[in-house]
Amino acid sequence: MIYLYMENDAIVDSLELLVKLWDVHGVNEFKAKNLSFSIRGLDKYPGVISQLTTDQLLLIPGVGKVIVQLIYDLAQTGTCKELEEIVEQTPPGILDLLQIKGLGAKKVRAIWQELNVSNFEDLNLACQNGQIEMLKGFGAAIQTSIQSQIVFIQENRKKLRIDKAIILSDQILAKLKMSFGKIAISGELRRNCEIITALIFVVETDEIFGSQSKISEMVGFSEDLQASSPFTWRGFYEDHLIPLEIHFVDSSEFISALFQHSAHENHLESIDFYTLFQGKSLESEVHIYESINKPFIVPEMREGLQEFAWAGQHQPSDLIEDQDIQGCLHNHSVYSDGKNTLLEMAEACRNMGLHYFGIADHSQYAAYAGGLKEEDVYRQHEEIDELNSLWSDFTILKGIEADILPDGSLDYNDHILSQFDYVVASVHAQLTMDLDRAMGRLIRAIENPYTSILGHPTGRLLLSRPGYPLNTPKILDACKANGVSIELNASPYRLDLDWRHIYAAMERGVFVSINPDAHKIVGLTDMKYGVKVGRKGGLLKALTLNALPLNEIKDFFKKN
Repeated sequence: MIYLYMENDAIVDSLELLVKLWDVHGVNEFKAKNLSFSIRGLDKYPGVISQLTTDQLLLIPGVGKVIVQLIYDLAQTGTCKELEEIVEQTPPGILDLLQIKGLGAKKVRAIWQELNVSNFEDLNLACQNGQIEMLKGFGAAIQTSIQSQIVFIQENRKKLRIDKAIILSDQILAKLKMSFGKIAISGELRRNCEIITALIFVVETDEIFGSQSKISEMVGFSEDLQASSPFTWRGFYEDHLIPLEIHFVDSSEFISALFQHSAHENHLESIDFYTLFQGKSLESEVHIYESINKPFIVPEMREGLQEFAWAGQHQPSDLIEDQDIQGCLHNHSVYSDGKNTLLEMAEACRNMGLHYFGIADHSQYAAYAGGLKEEDVYRQHEEIDELNSLWSDFTILKGIEADILPDGSLDYNDHILSQFDYVVASVHAQLTMDLDRAMGRLIRAIENPYTSILGHPTGRLLLSRPGYPLNTPKILDACKANGVSIELNASPYRLDLDWRHIYAAMERGVFVSINPDAHKIVGLTDMKYGVKVGRKGGLLKALTLNALPLNEIKDFFKKN
């Protein structure tokens, strides 16, 4: 029995890294393939791997006694001898090269062995010199792609997605509370930005000039002396690259400082903050707006974009809130690449107090994700009918995430598409497109009479992959004309539709669907990130598709 707890994803990630490094070093290919096969079985396992007995682990496809020992070591220590040894033999920069999309371990090995390149800087130079395209199996297109991805990765390596930033800021906040009383999270995180470039805190203290030394004495904090000032500590926390700012103020300036350090510069300028309010004693943030006869703007919307025009027509209470969500659409189960059964996902959703659950497993084109063949669709629908007979207060809706093929068509015929309550149409393959190709492909998919929701519209993966180019106003026009909702994919990896386009969606009366794209039970809670950035874009509960009650969302799909 393995008694310590370790997340399944952490175990799988460590084993995947081990396979990659074995491939980079040319370790026995048969050994690497065996481990890869076992990883697929482990990745699909719905329970807690680290809590299984040896006999239970051996029942997972591909898992043998060697793999069991690796899992045991990882769960007990967070690492294993095999991984530690191969990491020690690997130049640190190789791990960076493995982040590059499309540059698999064997290509990294070729670059390392043939060109003696083992870091971003040397790889970029090799690209500029045309050495990469000359390697067997590469070519000019791969070389160009590598260069653009190096730039993208280097620009983003000091940033965090909102989910990671929340976890880290909570850790820092707990440390600060050991020495200070009143502390507030400020900056981009308070504004619910999807990408955080710095973690900022405002601390109230009576000993401003002694506070800097308190921070530097805390374990884990390292000060950037050149960037710091008498009133602001700047530096880093542990081994994280994201900059950290801690601003010290007395009680009379706390509200003013909190507002200043959390609003975007454009918003501050729009209310003449520096002239009227900076350093002043303020009763509340509400007082700032009241004193200049402007409507109150919630913190997440203080971006200097369209928030005042929005506030001229709406109240903060009109914004979508967590409790307004009635159900969730676009979820996956073991029918495709999910980790939980249909019943487990539905029950988890029901236990969250929601009223409906929309299953949208992958369609047949997505063979890599176990996409549903025609017979699988009918089998799933039979199970849904059986499960729906169990509840009087909850309903499973029959959906599918249909692939948008390169020509813009969906990957089922009309007869199959007509069997679903709704269809989420998404691009998953051939993502490298220019504007004309992307627009033609998506517009045709939107115009398909069976499309209900346009899924993750740009295909972006935050800090990992930029989306393909779109003329978003024209996409929204097409959605409106065809009665199609646009997805705000709530996964913190995506958050796509970009919140900046929500204003335009609402102007057209296009419903936004906050979908978790959950592949396991815990993924259902990602809806909170969709709500956060939805509010940032001024998303109204009245135009949030899954804030509609069951009968109204059924009507929406029928009209569509």
